[in-house]
Amino acid sequence: MSVQSSRQTSTTSVLPSRRTYLIELLYGILGLMAGIALIMAVQRLAPALIAQAPAIPLPNLIQTTLSAEARTMGLPLAGESPAYWYAARSGGVIAYLLLWMATFWGVAMSGKMLKGLVPAALVYGLHEFLPLLALAFTAFHALVLLGDAYIGFSVVDILVPFASSYNRIWTGLGVLTLYLSLALVASFYLRSRMGRKAWRTLHYASFLAFALALLHGVMAGTDASSPFMAWLYLFTGGTVLFATFYRIFAVKSTRKTAAVAHRSPRKTVV
Repeated sequence: MSVQSSRQTSTTSVLPSRRTYLIELLYGILGLMAGIALIMAVQRLAPALIAQAPAIPLPNLIQTTLSAEARTMGLPLAGESPAYWYAARSGGVIAYLLLWMATFWGVAMSGKMLKGLVPAALVYGLHEFLPLLALAFTAFHALVLLGDAYIGFSVVDILVPFASSYNRIWTGLGVLTLYLSLALVASFYLRSRMGRKAWRTLHYASFLAFALALLHGVMAGTDASSPFMAWLYLFTGGTVLFATFYRIFAVKSTRKTAAVAHRSPRKTVV
């Protein structure tokens, strides 16, 4: 009887984990498809929207720039077309934002910043879902570059760190970010086999992955010089730094309070 109950318990404990994995994988695929659909929709609709709205009072330079960009985005995905480059840039920015959200969310969760504000199930669900979605868009960002004929990235360039001749150092950091993100996502599903201490040690690599992605975007990104992206990098880096310091001081304060609370009172001698 005890053997049968133990088998039932083990079976029921395995089924929810498998079901959760399949649901998260489905959400990741749906998120990736939604991002690709958004990029393709912009490519197709932007030229028509620009053409149908000539009465918007914009300076000639802005109007000309928007029209040129819209025509470029409307080009078919041919090797000599910049459309691959635009799609890769869009995927890279989305991947960076998702990685920032995953990093900030994880630090805020461990620092108890979200306690009482967000349901616990949603907190832990997003903590596992955001890195998975960030990994999907990072892979999309790298794979789309294979279709761009201007630089001519090869499979070796996007899979081997520092093998590319285009911004060798900063592109290599992007490849390392891809592998770190892959290791972090895999750690969620290998946590029971790794042990808590090893899992937590590997989990600190999320800071390194975000830092490498930030350097990759600032130094290798073609949009890094624009004011919008400059402020975006400043905001995302600053918020992660703030959350990290908040967590450090919150942990120290909690430990100090616990030590004072458990300190035994001195015995008074009469």
